Amino acid sequence: MKKTFNEGSNIYKVNSSVTHCYFILSGTVKIYIDHKNGRRSILDFFGSNDWLGELSLFCNEAEIKENKVLQDVECLEFDKDELQKLCKENAKVSFYFASYIANKLLARSYRMSESLNYSLDIRLASFVIQHQQKGIYSIPHTDVSEYMNVSYRHVLYVMKQFCELEILTKEKGKGYIISDIEKLKRIQDK
Repeated sequence: MKKTFNEGSNIYKVNSSVTHCYFILSGTVKIYIDHKNGRRSILDFFGSNDWLGELSLFCNEAEIKENKVLQDVECLEFDKDELQKLCKENAKVSFYFASYIANKLLARSYRMSESLNYSLDIRLASFVIQHQQKGIYSIPHTDVSEYMNVSYRHVLYVMKQFCELEILTKEKGKGYIISDIEKLKRIQDK
């Protein structure tokens, strides 16, 4: 069944159990953890062709991670119990989800390694390309700085450089319009 979650809403409620899995068709969701010491860690951003709740097919998640819809999300909703049954009965389906989860883990590992070995302009160019929607990028700088473990000012500085190089154009109320995707890709590939 197709379902829409509006900007600012939550897909999963904390202190509840996962009853459905979602395949995202469009939009962006931020997944994060609030720590006991008051700090926040953004684990990831999910968009088109990503799954939410798929870990619950194979294990019982003790705590639901915090989540917030950043751009309206259109998705397909699946009953978790029915998907679990399908995974048990069909090795190809089970392998599909296991591969998806393994690739997600590898991507997080690479991201952690990149944060130690690449400058912010390279990482931010890649991030903008990955999270743009139809040529528009609008993820808040505070979220990006938390996710990349850099200061807000550093993100702002690099975004300003991208604008000065005419790679991005700031559009009030929309975010940034990608003016030159090829320049952005060249920075990403440095």
